[in-house]
Formats: sequence, C-alpha cells, structure tokens
Amino acid sequence: MGRALLLYPQLMEGETMFATTIREFTDHLVDELAPATTAEAESDDSPRLACLLDRASRVGFDDADILSAIVEVARAQNVLAGAQALLVRAADRVGIPVRKRLSMPSLLMEIGVAPAVAHRTVRNGRHAERLDSVARGMRDGHLSPEMADEVGRGVAAVDKRVPLDNAEKQVLARKLLLNSTPGEVKAAAKAEGIRLAAESDDPAAIPASENSELNEMTLTSDDEGHTVSSISLDALTGEELSAALDPLMRPVPQPDGSRDPRSTAQRRADALGQIVRTYLAGSERPTSGGVLPHVSLIVPTVGTGGDGVARLGFTGPVGSATVGLALCSSAVSAVVVDGEGVPLNVGREHRLMTPGIRKALAARDCGCAFPGCGRPVSWTDAHHIVPWSEGGETSAVNGVLLCRMHHTLIHNSGWEIVLGDDGHPWFIEPGGTRPIRSHARRTLTSHADAAA
Repeated sequence: MGRALLLYPQLMEGETMFATTIREFTDHLVDELAPATTAEAESDDSPRLACLLDRASRVGFDDADILSAIVEVARAQNVLAGAQALLVRAADRVGIPVRKRLSMPSLLMEIGVAPAVAHRTVRNGRHAERLDSVARGMRDGHLSPEMADEVGRGVAAVDKRVPLDNAEKQVLARKLLLNSTPGEVKAAAKAEGIRLAAESDDPAAIPASENSELNEMTLTSDDEGHTVSSISLDALTGEELSAALDPLMRPVPQPDGSRDPRSTAQRRADALGQIVRTYLAGSERPTSGGVLPHVSLIVPTVGTGGDGVARLGFTGPVGSATVGLALCSSAVSAVVVDGEGVPLNVGREHRLMTPGIRKALAARDCGCAFPGCGRPVSWTDAHHIVPWSEGGETSAVNGVLLCRMHHTLIHNSGWEIVLGDDGHPWFIEPGGTRPIRSHARRTLTSHADAAA
C-alpha cells in the first residue's frame, strides 16, 4: 500500500467510516499474526492467532481442527476478494477511473495487484451485479474468485451462442455452480451452449463453429519468460490463419541435407512469428499511442545501479543475444534509462538497412543466405556481419539476409559469417574451419573442395 499512498495521497484525507473500519480490521489481523514474543511462546494459553499457529506446529493439534482452520482462512480470502470486487464495481459506477484517467484494472495494478487478478476482480464485480448466486457465494465466502469468474464468463459465453433472458441466466449460473473446479465449469458451460444451440429452432441462429463472437485469445508469460498463448477462432478466421501459416511452415533441410530438426509445432510458431514481423514492417497499420507498433528495447546505462539487464517493453528481461537480434530487426526503438528507470535518451528507430541496401542484398543473396535454407526475401531480416553495436557499418558489404530461424541461430551459437573476396557471404560452422557457400551459390556435389 506504500506505493498507493504515494500515488494517491488523498486516500489518507477525508477517509470514510467504512474505510476506517476495514483499516482497523486489517490492523487487528496484522497484530494477531505478528511473531510471538518469548513470553507468549513459553505460554500455553495466549489467545493470539500467531501463538495458536505456533503451538499447532509444535504439539500437533487435532487434524480436523487444523483442516477446519485452513477452510476458514480460505473462506476469509474469498470474502475479502468478493468485497474488493464489489468496491471496484462501485468505483467504476461513480466514475473514479474516468477522473483518474486510468482503467479500473490499471488502478488496481498501481497498488501492486497482479494484472490477471486485477482484470478478474473487475469482471467479478460485474458478475456479482448480474448473477444473484455468484453475488451470494462471493459474499458468504463459499465461492472463490476463480470460480466466480468462470461461472460469470460461462454464462456470458452461452448467452453469445443462444440469447438468454435474465431468469435463464440465473438458472444457468446455479447449474454451473454445481461443478467443483473452474475447468469443470468451463467444460459444462461449453456443453450447455452446444445443447441449447441444438435445441434452438431459431433459423437465424449461428452455429458455434461460425460465431466470431466466441473468438478468444490469451497471452501470458510463464516462469521462464516465454509467452504462452491459447486461441479459439471461428471456422472462417481459423481457415484464414491456417492459409497464412501453411506456406511458411515448410521444413527447411540442414546445410548437410538432413531433415529440418524442428517439430510441426515449432515450425508453426516460427511461421506465426514471420507473419507478425511482416505486419510490423508495413506502414499501413493502426498506431498505438500515436506511433506505429514496434519492438521497444529498454537499455540501462552502465554504472547507474540496478541489475543492468536490458528488457523488452511487453515481455521483460532478455539476454545479450536477444538484444543483438532485436537491434538487427527493422523496427526497434532503444530507450536508454538510468538506474532509477528514468529515460536518458530515446534513440531513433533502428531501421538499420535502408530499402536500397535491402534491394542490393536481395539481388545478391536471393533470400535467406544460410546454407540449405533459401527462404524468400520477404521472410528475411538484414543482419550485420560485424554487429552495429560494435561499430559495424550499415552497408551491403556488411549485410546478409537471414530468415528469423537462422538469424536467431547466428546470434545464439558459434556460427560465423565472413564476406569472401568474391563479395558473397560465407558461413563457418561452430568449431569448423572450412567456409560454406551461401544458399544461393550452393553446389550439387559433395566434393570436399566444393565450398572452397
């Protein structure tokens, strides 16, 4: 809450009796959980919660008593989560987000609430307003915020398939609450939607497979910083996505002619990445905050404190190899910050290879130059043979076209690229000494001197 008090000092002024009551309750709970003093630890009759917990772990209370206490603490968490959802809904109704010029989830995130929890809390406030059983379960603590959210979303999903009146929504919510986990609620809602759609005699009803209002896509980050996505699309959009991915998913043999080591799932992910990069390279696209969406790289200055690790705008900290890869891309803005994260310099957008240079590279390399690849020019990045960050010039003689897979390989492995006397790039594999021709100049012989 310290950050919240810095952001909203008025919270401490003119505080209502309602807020004071909650503060006193919280302070009392904090006191109850404060570590036991020596005297309390030696006593067997202190009623404080912290002392009871300590004695439970030392002398072994009855199993049923400990399990019941766990249940009641979970119930208390649910009650507080429900109260927060109702408060957030009240704040939304009276226009606090508008006056603060922030969305309601953003206001919650300002006080340290995780983004996913903030969005769920806002949704639960709306669910409780519309569904009596959800509101009741949140109020008495028997419904977790995760379950409340899944029930509310399940009712909304069914309503998109088959329009429901208010009474039908209330009945469906009670039916979904018979399930034990959010996953079961989601499956039950889907089954109910299919059942009701099949029973509907509305000739205008849209089959679920063709209903674009059911489309969903999630983007989250796992513990290692990988972006994890799930997607559900109507038949037409799914067909369009498949058609866009298909030509970009073809296997690419290795330089020695062996099979592409990537799985189908890896090739599909690489294809999606190529579609995104092609989109970002175009100029006829919507703006975000007044600028064309592109990759933002936050670079801390040396010797200014902090962890010194560069980070991307959306996905967080990255290593030096990814920094180098990003700086080779055609749409990257680097922002230099001090130890406190204050911008010192917002660099120009790094469109390092001009259209003229790319045309020259296209004429020379005819696509990805990595031996055995040859992906089309439109799929490639322009890579600096001598890195731009190390003084390498932006020119055709210091550039080479690489698809993203092989561009990443060059930045993350021991492969080297040199420009030969013939003006063409040559590749040296890790630990090797014999240069290999670029793909456009490959030979069809296995003779030892074929690439010399």
